[in-house]
Amino acid sequence: MQTINLKSNSKTLFFLIHGYTGSPNDFNGLPEYLSKNLAVDVKVMLLKGHGTQVQDLDNIKLKDFTNQIEPELKADLEKYEQIILGGVSFGAQMAMYFASKFPVDGVFNVCLPYKLKFPFNLPGLSILSFFKKYWEKPISNQEKEIRKQTFYYKQMHANGLKIVKKANKLLKTELPKINCPVLTIYSKNDPIGNYKAIGYISRKIEAPHYIKIVDNKNHNLFFSNKSSEIYENIRDFYKSISRETKKEENKIAAIIPAYNEGQNISRVLDILTETDILNEVIVIDDGSTDNTSEVVSRFKEVKLLKNNSNQGKAQSMQQGVENTDAEILFFCDADLKGLTPEIVEQIVQPVVKRKYDMFIGVRNNVMQKAVTLFALNSGERALRRELWNKLPEHFKYRYRIEAGLNFIAKRQGNGYSWQKFEYYQTLKEKKYGFLKGTLLRWWMNIDVAYAYLLTVFQRLKD
Repeated sequence: MQTINLKSNSKTLFFLIHGYTGSPNDFNGLPEYLSKNLAVDVKVMLLKGHGTQVQDLDNIKLKDFTNQIEPELKADLEKYEQIILGGVSFGAQMAMYFASKFPVDGVFNVCLPYKLKFPFNLPGLSILSFFKKYWEKPISNQEKEIRKQTFYYKQMHANGLKIVKKANKLLKTELPKINCPVLTIYSKNDPIGNYKAIGYISRKIEAPHYIKIVDNKNHNLFFSNKSSEIYENIRDFYKSISRETKKEENKIAAIIPAYNEGQNISRVLDILTETDILNEVIVIDDGSTDNTSEVVSRFKEVKLLKNNSNQGKAQSMQQGVENTDAEILFFCDADLKGLTPEIVEQIVQPVVKRKYDMFIGVRNNVMQKAVTLFALNSGERALRRELWNKLPEHFKYRYRIEAGLNFIAKRQGNGYSWQKFEYYQTLKEKKYGFLKGTLLRWWMNIDVAYAYLLTVFQRLKD
C-alpha cells in the first residue's frame, strides 16, 4: 500500500488525508473522479503505521501524524498555486487542523468525529485499552461489500480513541482560525460521530461554511450508495470557491417591495445606497397611487420596477429575484426607521460566510419584542437564491412569504438564525389611519396564520 499520487500537470492540488486504521483507499473513487473531471493533481498520503498490520499502531501518537503531514504540506504549498485539503474521519480532523495553520484555498471534511456517540463518548473508556487493544469496526454489510477490493484494517485500535479526543482538543481552539471556505459532509446515522456537532462547528468557523447532511448509516460515506453524490458535492464545492467564481457567488442584491411609500422610502434608500456590501438595489413599486416611483427615480443607482396593479408583497419580491443574477438576496421593507449600513451588513454577513442559509433582522417593535413568532416574520432578511428557489409556490402569496421561508430554511441545509437590532417599522395605523391600518394589520395576521397552517400540511405531505 502506497501514497496515491495522480498528476494532471495542474497548478491545483487536492491534498487528502485518510482515516485512522484506514488507507489511501478510504476515498474510494474520489481521487480518479477529481483528476478526470477537474483536471487537478490529487495526493492521498499513507499515514504512519498504516498499510501493514494493525499492531504497527501500538505506539503511534497524534504528534507522529502531525509531524508527518506538516512538512509534506509545506512542500506542496511551494509547488502549487492552489491547495484544497480534504479528509475523512480522523483525516478530516487533520485536514481541519492544518487548514487553521496554513493558507490553503479550501477544506472539506467527511464524517468528522468531533462529537462522539455512545459508547465512544464515555469518560475513561480508553482505560479498556489496557485489557483489549483491538475492536471490531462497526461497518455495515453494504460497506464491507464495497470495500472488498480495498485495503483497510478490520479492527479499530483502542489507541485511536485517545488520538481522536486529543485531535478534538486541538480543533476546539483552532477552528476559529480557519479562513478558507469549508465543506462539511456528515452521515446522519453515523455509528461513531454525531452529526449534531455541525452546529458547534459552524458557530466556531467564521469562514464560509457549506454543509451537507446525508441520510445514511455509514461512517465512511465514500463506501455507501451515496458515494457519487459525495463526489459531486466536493466537485461543486471546488467550483464554487475557485478564484474565478468567488465574486459572482457573493454578489448581493437588496430587493425592496413598496406600495404607497412615497413618504418613507427615501430614508431607506439613503442607507442602502451607502451600504458597501450591496452590489445592487432594486425597488418594486407594487401599483402605488402616490409618488413612490417619483421618489425612487431620484436615486440614479437604484433599479426601479413597476407593477400596473397591486400584486402583493410576495409577488413583488419574486419580480425582484427575477431581475437580478445575485446569489445573495437581501429583502427589506420600505418604511423603516433607524436602519443603518452596519445593521444591513450584520444581517447579510452570516449568509455570505455560509454560517446560515438565511439570517433575519428582528426590529425593535413592541410586538416583535414581545412575541418571537411574530418577530421571525420580519421583512429584513438575507438568504441564498437556492433557498428562494426551493420555496413552494403556495407560500409566494402576499404575507405568507416570511413564514414560508422560515419553514423551508429550517428544513434545508444550514438553516436560519436571527438577531434583534435597534431599528423599527412605521405602524400601519400611523401610515393609513387607525381604521384602515387596523384592517390591514388583521388581513396580514390572517394571511400569516394561514401560512403556518400550510406548513403543517407540508410536514404531513413530506
